[in-house]
Amino acid sequence: QQARAFSPSSHILHNSTAPLATMLFRPVLLAAGLAAVSSVKDECSAIADSSKYDCGVLGTTEDQCTASGCCWAESDTAGVPWCFFKDAPASCFVTTNTSTAAFSDDEIDTMASLFLANINIEGSGGVVAAPDYDTPGGSYYFHWERDGALTMRCLQETGVAADDTQSYMEAYVKWVLKVQADEDPHDQDVRTEPKYMLPGGEVYDGSWCRPQNDGPGLRGTALMIFANTLLASGDSDYVAANLWTADGSLNGGAIKYDLDYVVSGWESNSCDLWEEIQSSDFFWNRITMKKAMLLGADFAKTMGDDATAATYAATAASIDATLYDSHFNGDYVLETTAREKDGAVIVGFNDGFHAADGLFAPTSLEVAKTVAAYNLAFSTEYAINTADTANGLPGILYGRYPGDTYAGGNPWVLTTAALATLFYRGSLDLAAGNLPDADAQAVWADALGEEFPASASAASDLFLRAGDSVMIRLRSHVVADDFHLDEQIDRNTGVQMSAKDLTWSYAEVLNAVTARKAVIDAAATVA
Repeated sequence: QQARAFSPSSHILHNSTAPLATMLFRPVLLAAGLAAVSSVKDECSAIADSSKYDCGVLGTTEDQCTASGCCWAESDTAGVPWCFFKDAPASCFVTTNTSTAAFSDDEIDTMASLFLANINIEGSGGVVAAPDYDTPGGSYYFHWERDGALTMRCLQETGVAADDTQSYMEAYVKWVLKVQADEDPHDQDVRTEPKYMLPGGEVYDGSWCRPQNDGPGLRGTALMIFANTLLASGDSDYVAANLWTADGSLNGGAIKYDLDYVVSGWESNSCDLWEEIQSSDFFWNRITMKKAMLLGADFAKTMGDDATAATYAATAASIDATLYDSHFNGDYVLETTAREKDGAVIVGFNDGFHAADGLFAPTSLEVAKTVAAYNLAFSTEYAINTADTANGLPGILYGRYPGDTYAGGNPWVLTTAALATLFYRGSLDLAAGNLPDADAQAVWADALGEEFPASASAASDLFLRAGDSVMIRLRSHVVADDFHLDEQIDRNTGVQMSAKDLTWSYAEVLNAVTARKAVIDAAATVA
């Protein structure tokens, strides 16, 4: 506006008493100023969305942003900040110098008890997402298909229920067979419903983000773990009667019915992990479906069904063909083009990894770049991360995604714990002598703030300490609540908030604890 109003000739005519030198110099100053502004704008416009890191807080205005020396550009893409740094900021991630378990055995037992209290509600086999009727998102007293499947997988892989695992799983199988047979009130495949009523198992008939196509694969995976355990103990009758029926009853059995959905539905439109946006190509959905198909192909062979095994293997190959090029952009693995940096990717690295396949292994270059980019994103996103680092706390807290506004947009317990699990898995790989290539090592050194060790054993210790660092920071924010784990941690105060006793939070922390134990046990075996 100032430039359009200014005319050197009219300025001279109307300010005839001003010295001529001054009158001629002012346009030069203004031109220089405009050139500087233009230079800043060019500098900002050259920054790709993938390299934008949040420089503001919720509510920051354009004037406030530019006054702080940062760039401003509005975006329609979720997770891309409008106010962002001109140069990538420093990561707040700090690695502890010595490996130390964040939680004691008694504290783990406390969390395990609280976790189990949310399973098999009133003997129904259902899993409550959280026994909380009053959260920022309403009641969580439902069985979410996704959460339930991940919970029952955790139950088996962590062993927290000990001798009661089979009874919990048999109750869950009854639940699954019941809800698979439900009439769907929304004219969609009932296997893609997000949640069900407790304890009855009726489909939730209110408005919600649906369909959600990741549930069948996740549920099938949990049930295959159970079936393989039963077969190993000689109990094939239960499997044949409930999970994989030779006569086609129960739609082929609880496992086959879910896996058959993946064959036909993996490319369908779906809501994301956080139930906010829709796409037919989410990384989380694709990588967990691929794992389900790979496991399913092996399980079908075990059950003597070679034709179905071939179908599942072919589906896995089709999904695999879409994973790498569509989701690794050279800088990090992205969830979807509508929301690139997303904690669902970190959880997916764990839950969707298949050892025989090896794609996105925990110490790979792709995972290293993703962790490095996400460290930067979440370092600038939350004031509590900066404060924790300044106070000498190692680690970092992760949230759902940069720019999240749900309940104020905060770190989440489950995504933070999933990051720790990823590090522990990397430590176990390294302990087996599997060093990543030089490019990956360089990125990991930047992400973790330490030179990458030359030996596999020292590198394993680095990743063990990285996992411990995350868990130590997480513990500092839950200890005041006697190890009750909620959904979120306030981005400013560090106090837990939102849904109380979230089952998925317990599952991810217990997964991390179990992954750490595997590292320690492996080291003891070598020693």
